[in-house]
Amino acid sequence: MQHSFKATLFFVVIIIQGFLFCAWIFIYRGSMYEQISRNDTSNVMTSLTTQRKRKCPLVSPGLVGQLKIDKVSHSWETIEEKFSKIKDGHHCPENCKARQKVAIIIPFRDRENQLRVFLNHMHPILMRQQLEYGIYVVEQSKGLEFNRGFLFNVGFKEALKDSDYECFILHDVDLLPENDYNTYTCSTDHPKHLTAGIDKWNYKMLYTSYFGGVSGMTREQYEAINGFSNSFFGWGGEDDDLYNRVIWSKMSVYRIINDAGKYTSLQHKQAVGNSKRFEVLKTGKERMWKDGLNTLKYNLLQKTYKQLYIHLTVNVT
Repeated sequence: MQHSFKATLFFVVIIIQGFLFCAWIFIYRGSMYEQISRNDTSNVMTSLTTQRKRKCPLVSPGLVGQLKIDKVSHSWETIEEKFSKIKDGHHCPENCKARQKVAIIIPFRDRENQLRVFLNHMHPILMRQQLEYGIYVVEQSKGLEFNRGFLFNVGFKEALKDSDYECFILHDVDLLPENDYNTYTCSTDHPKHLTAGIDKWNYKMLYTSYFGGVSGMTREQYEAINGFSNSFFGWGGEDDDLYNRVIWSKMSVYRIINDAGKYTSLQHKQAVGNSKRFEVLKTGKERMWKDGLNTLKYNLLQKTYKQLYIHLTVNVT
C-alpha cells in the first residue's frame, strides 16, 4: 500500500515537472520571437531613417527639361487641390534630404492673377528638383511707389525667422522658367544669375552687367553686400546697384548661359519709372554700408502662412 502511494506520488511529480518544462519552453520561445520581432522593427526603422537622411542626388532623376508654359490663371481652389501635399508655403522631398534649404522671395503688388500662374508653374519644378523650399510673397502696402529692393530685404529677414535657409532666390512674379534643369540652388562661390534670356527680348541679355529678373545668393553673400539698397522707389536701378555691390565686394556673377536659362514673361502694365535712379546709382559705393540690410526699417502688417506660400504685407517706415 505504501509502495503504491510512493509510485503514484513519483509519477505526479514527473508530470508536474514535465508541465513546468513545457511552459518554460513556450514562454522562452515566445520571448525570443518577440525580441526578433522587435529587432526586425528596429532594423526597418533604422533603414527608413538612414534613407531619410541620405542626400538627394546632385541632379534629380525626375527632371523633364523643356516645359510647357500654362499662362492660365487657375482658381485658388484648383491650384490648392493640385498641390495638396504642400503646407504653409513650404515643401521638402519625401525620400531624401535636400542639399539646400531655399527661400524664394517675390516682391509683390496688385498681381494676383500672375501669382496664381507663377505658383501653378513653379511648385512642380521645385518639387522635381528635390529642394526643401519656402515661397515668400512680400507685398508692399498702398501709398509710396513700389520698392523692389526693400521688399527683397524684408523677405530675407522674415524668411530667416522661420528657418535657417541657406539660399535665397530673388524672383520677379512675371517670369516663368522654361526648363527645369535651371536649378533653383545657390553657388557657394559667387552670386548666381538664372535669367539667361527672356522671350520678350528675344532671349538676349540686355547688357553685360544685367542682374535683374531672377538671381540667387547664399545668406553669406547677401549679407556681405548688405543686401539691396532701400532707396530705389519706382521701376529700375535697384538691380544695377545690386550688381555693383557684388563687384565692390570682390565677387563675380555666375550666369546660366545655355537654353536652361530661358524664361517666359507674363504681360502686365509697365510700372512707373524711377526718374532719379541714375542719380542714386552714382552714390552707390558710398551708400553701400549706409543703406541696406543694416538700415532696414519696416512695419510688418501681416504674415500669413497660406497653403501655397507665405504672404507678408509691409510698409516702409
